[in-house]
Formats: sequence, C-alpha cells, structure tokens
Amino acid sequence: MAKCRSGKCGCKTRIVSSGVQNLQQSGNANCIDVCANPICGSPSTLGIMAPLIYDEIGINLCTTFALGADISTAYPTAVTATARVLNITYTYGDGNVLVEAITGRPNCYAVTLSNLTVQFAVNLYDANCRLLATLFPTAVYLPSDEASATYDEDTNPSSVELEIFAPYGIGYNGENPVINYIGFTADNAYIRQGLNLYAYAKVLDFEIDDDTVTVGLTLVLQSLYFAGYNVASEGKINTPKGSIITPDNSSCMSFVTGDLLNLAIKPLELGPPNCEEQYKQGCCQQNCAGGSTDDTVVLPGIGG
Repeated sequence: MAKCRSGKCGCKTRIVSSGVQNLQQSGNANCIDVCANPICGSPSTLGIMAPLIYDEIGINLCTTFALGADISTAYPTAVTATARVLNITYTYGDGNVLVEAITGRPNCYAVTLSNLTVQFAVNLYDANCRLLATLFPTAVYLPSDEASATYDEDTNPSSVELEIFAPYGIGYNGENPVINYIGFTADNAYIRQGLNLYAYAKVLDFEIDDDTVTVGLTLVLQSLYFAGYNVASEGKINTPKGSIITPDNSSCMSFVTGDLLNLAIKPLELGPPNCEEQYKQGCCQQNCAGGSTDDTVVLPGIGG
C-alpha cells in the first residue's frame, strides 16, 4: 500500500498486490510494469478458480410411465429407445424437498428428496439404429402420494433422506435453502456453489403395445465450492483445424499446399570419430569413438 503523505485521515491510498509492490521497491532497472506492458509467453503455472466436489452421494430408482404417444401407429418401425434427463423440477417444504442442518453436526446436512418431476428426452430407433423421433415425457419419481401410478415401495418410494458433508454451507434463494439441478436445458446447464443435483437415465424396458417405458434413474447429490489453485501449465490448447479440401483432391491438394520436398540423406562422415564408412557393412563391426557396435542403421529418405 502506498504511504499517505498527508497526516490527515481520509487521505486516498492506492492498494496494489504485494508482488507488484516488491518489484517496485526492488530497484531493478529491468522491472516490467505489467499495467503498461503485459507479459507475453507461456506461464509455468496457472492460477485457476476450480469447482471442487467436497462430497457426493447417489441412489438408484426405477419406475414405468407412459410416453404420451401412440407408438405402434406413429412409429410402427420403432424397436428400441434411449433416455436422457433434461430437467428435474421440485418444490420445497414438508412432503417435498427439505434441506436441514443436523443438530450437533454443523458440517453436515440432511436432504430429503420427494416429488421430483423428471423430464426426459426419449429417442426412438428402428432396427437399423435410425432415429425416428424424440419424445419429451415427464414422470414423478419419489411421489409422496402412495396412490401415484409411479409409486413402488421398493423401487420408487415416497421419499429418501440423504446425509451430505457441506463444510462451507449451502446456497440460498432469499432466506430459503436451495438445491441446484444440473441438466440439459438453457436454464440449468451449469453448476452453482453449494448443493447440486444431477441424474442419469437408462431404459430398462420399452413396450410398444402399451406405449410405456421403464427407466432406471441414478440421482446424485453433491456439495461443491469454488477455490483458487495453482496448476502446472503445458501451454494453450492446440485446436485441430478442419479441412475444406474435397476428399477426391485431398492428397494432391495437400501436397501442393504443403512444405517443399527436401533431400534428407546425409553424406558419410569418413574416419574418426564417427567411422560412418563402416555403415556400408550394414552393422558396425568395430566400436569407434561415438559409434555403436550393435545398432542397425536405417538411412532416412526424402523428408525423413
């Protein structure tokens, strides 16, 4: 911090980092002011802000639900299906999602999951693996109402309670704790500091006759926080360049636009220290200075 020349309070000071201050005070004539002349080149380490997972816990659920389409009529050639989770919506409060601090254990929280409305992207394929259509059905997992069509005591109960280690706390919306869902829509394709939820889906059964699908769902709850770290750097990413050359002319055009040919065969260094005249025998028979007695010699060709 630059010293205030006035003895009065309220004098303006300019705060700089200790690294910059040390350079300014070193008296080094070669000192570079990065504020005026940014440094070019590649660093040996990078200072990054990384999202770090402190704890995770997952569960598996399964249920059967309607696809919302007449498959046999609209897609008569459909034989298989795959599913991907796009979004999960839920509300907070009793009978829904709850996040509660555990008494006497301030670094852990009890998270109750219930009434999760899951939106899927279900792809339908024919016998030749051609995509026929993408449907977007929804289903309720962990329904609090045991009369729900998707409820099952063993595979899709009314709720689950998960314990998670969250030493730096949880996120809030106003005064209400929140869990961020990480999905594949424009509104949820990102992580947030605090508690996050994400899911994977697998189609276990596809019934064309009754237009239903059975989907296994993996739910993962995580605690995540951002932290600064130094990491070793190997330089910037070398982005691969796409080619606009047509396949029929690629070999010829690549040659014309490429480097010039260069004869790379070297003359022999006769006599000591390398004794390369002996390379004409196929293998070195004597151990000359700098030579080899057992290495097979392969001569380079054009551009070698």
